[in-house]
Amino acid sequence: MSFDIPRPLYRVALLICLLAVLYLALTPTETVPGLGFDKANHLLAFLVLAWLADGGWPGREQAWKRWGWLLCYAVFIESLQYELPYRDASWFDLLADLLGLALYSGLKWRFPQWKVFPRTPSQPQPLPQATGDT
Repeated sequence: MSFDIPRPLYRVALLICLLAVLYLALTPTETVPGLGFDKANHLLAFLVLAWLADGGWPGREQAWKRWGWLLCYAVFIESLQYELPYRDASWFDLLADLLGLALYSGLKWRFPQWKVFPRTPSQPQPLPQATGDT
């Protein structure tokens, strides 16, 4: 099974996820839906955001821009939470966000054969599989 998702679809999904994360980060609730551990929620959210950004803007030359923008987004969220009386900003949240980005990068580097990772423009298209009907 291959995840040959068109680049615009990654971008739309990234925008939806960015808005969802922002909503969850600013919602005044006692318990935020998620994994039950706030830092794991941050790590998972930024791992998914990294995957979507990588699919929307693939290539090594884009990597620093992708990670830079996502880190700016993390700082933006924490700065908004700092201003809200019912939320708290945390350096540990930023660290968990950074770890999510690093985990995605590490997984992509260590397991490039996994088909869930977007192909970079320089990677060749896979050859079609023979059906055995010869």
